[in-house]
Amino acid sequence: MAIRDEAIEILVKKAAGIFGKNPADLGADTRFIEDLQAKSVNFVQLSAALEEEYEVEVPYMEFRKKKTFGEAADYIAKMFGE
Repeated sequence: MAIRDEAIEILVKKAAGIFGKNPADLGADTRFIEDLQAKSVNFVQLSAALEEEYEVEVPYMEFRKKKTFGEAADYIAKMFGE
C-alpha cells in the first residue's frame, strides 16, 4: 500500500476516535475545519499519530496548512519521496 493511502487510513482512524465519527464517513476529501471543526489541539493529535507511525517529525505549521486528509497524506508521502 502506498504511503499516501496508509496516511489517510491513519488520519481516518484517529479522527474517528477524536471526533466520534464513523470511519466509513471519512476519507481523502474530509476537510479538517469545515467537516470536523478541528481545533489546534486536534491538528497536534492527528500529526502526532502520523509521527508515531512513520517515526518522522511532522512540522505543525506545515501540517496545519493542509485543508483535507488527502492534502495531509500527500504531504507525508512527499516526505518519503513518493
